Amino acid sequence: MESQLQKKLILTIPFNNNQQVLLVSEVLKVDKEFKGSGIQRILSAEQNNLIVSFEGADYKKLRSSINAFLKNIILIVKTIQSFSIV
Repeated sequence: MESQLQKKLILTIPFNNNQQVLLVSEVLKVDKEFKGSGIQRILSAEQNNLIVSFEGADYKKLRSSINAFLKNIILIVKTIQSFSIV
């Protein structure tokens, strides 16, 4: 059986300050990828940027995971703006 090549995407998402990056990172860390999805997501913070790495063998699952993640980012950013958090 042939192993599939892993596809990888790295996103860099800028924020206004490091406190926002840490807040968003903490909120997103509790939302893990499903075990059966075959997708691995790694979050890290670098200055005012959230760095997110997605890795998986299936393009469709990878795309779905990234879309769901970006929807969560949009919701969190809107919440930060609405409540003037950090």
